[in-house]
Amino acid sequence: MRRDLFEKSKKLVIGLLALAVVLSCACGKKDETTEKTENGQSEETEDISSEELSSEENSGKESASSEKEKEPEDTSASAVSDTDDTASSDPTTAPVVSSFDTGEAEEYLSSKTFDGVVLVADQDQVVWTYAAGMADRENNVMNTMNTVFEFGSITKQFTAVAIMQLVEAGKLKTDDTLDKYLPEYSHAKEITIHQLLNMTSGIPDYLYCGVLGVSLGNFEDMSFSDVLDLEDAIRRVITTPIDKNKFVTDMSAYSLNFTPGTQFEYSNTNYYFLGMVIEQLSGMPYDEYIRKNLLEPLGITELYPDTDHLTSFGRTDLSVMKFDFPSQDPSISYAVGVMTGTAAGLLDWEIAVMDGALLTKESWDQIFDGGAFGYGYGWYIGNGFVEHGGMTLGYNTSVRVDKNKRRVVIVLSNIQPLTGSKKRPMSTDIADELWTDF
Repeated sequence: MRRDLFEKSKKLVIGLLALAVVLSCACGKKDETTEKTENGQSEETEDISSEELSSEENSGKESASSEKEKEPEDTSASAVSDTDDTASSDPTTAPVVSSFDTGEAEEYLSSKTFDGVVLVADQDQVVWTYAAGMADRENNVMNTMNTVFEFGSITKQFTAVAIMQLVEAGKLKTDDTLDKYLPEYSHAKEITIHQLLNMTSGIPDYLYCGVLGVSLGNFEDMSFSDVLDLEDAIRRVITTPIDKNKFVTDMSAYSLNFTPGTQFEYSNTNYYFLGMVIEQLSGMPYDEYIRKNLLEPLGITELYPDTDHLTSFGRTDLSVMKFDFPSQDPSISYAVGVMTGTAAGLLDWEIAVMDGALLTKESWDQIFDGGAFGYGYGWYIGNGFVEHGGMTLGYNTSVRVDKNKRRVVIVLSNIQPLTGSKKRPMSTDIADELWTDF
């Protein structure tokens, strides 16, 4: 029995380490060229059985429109999350005729194990909302449409807009090489701002390469006690602030994975460096820049470039092991994945994106140019829509937007499963399914 658990733990530690330090970002669109994505869609995985899921996360589903608190069901760690408890949902009344099938959406989500919220908008009006599961397990607080979640790599679209604002202000050009701003980085002369933005730089991902002290090496040789000690190691890493100057120096020791501009590879380091460029050129911290130049001009009050406003607590679900982690230090996620907020706040932002706010049409066209690899500046470019997913420890998220039909699907979850399954799909899978209900 102990041997079986040990063998499971060795396999599961791969996923934990890969997701361990922060977000991975990765993303709402399947892409065969990306070896490391956060959305769990880059490879086929076996379904996690219902016996491996705790009924705790599936208890207490409720309608987002009512938002009333309910006491969760009594559960145990070994309980099966296959309860008969389902969520009810009353679509928000809106003066818009929408083709979105709320009945299909309700039937789909009520059959799944889901902790989080969903918001669907059509022609800028909310046509359906859904909330389920626990926001705060310790204090028995349910998720509602007012719950604040970590967004993960959805943050990258905010970072991209900030960069393009600086371009329009004449402070930089997208074809500038990085050495103009981060000359201390060893490969800075080889890489342009454009290549950072569209993930073609070849720079290794700091969440996977071991630069923060967490490495994938020798996991097969880990003892069972090492596996159990892993949680403490992760806690130390994610709560220790990053010294940005040391970070650049440490990343300089790593070779590029390919010649810049020749391939696509999702790397969070690209947007970490972009955050440093924003700070250097604006003379203000990243979070202050986002507040003053993006959120305040739009009057958005339910989005935050920090983790101070969180009202939900994330859980990393590895089936036989579950980890409740504290929020990571903002310097870990930074311009890569620090944004938090409500679903309504994110909708306000996406409406501004569809309106072409803050930037010229030319800049927005550049952001949504997927080029040869289908990735623009902070967005995957789909067929008739744009999208991005996000993942941090304990959270997985997705947003999909049709700019022409003005449709938005937002999925925010405070459960981060090892992989998606039929019973507990990833947020990107939920967005895929709900998109077909239009």
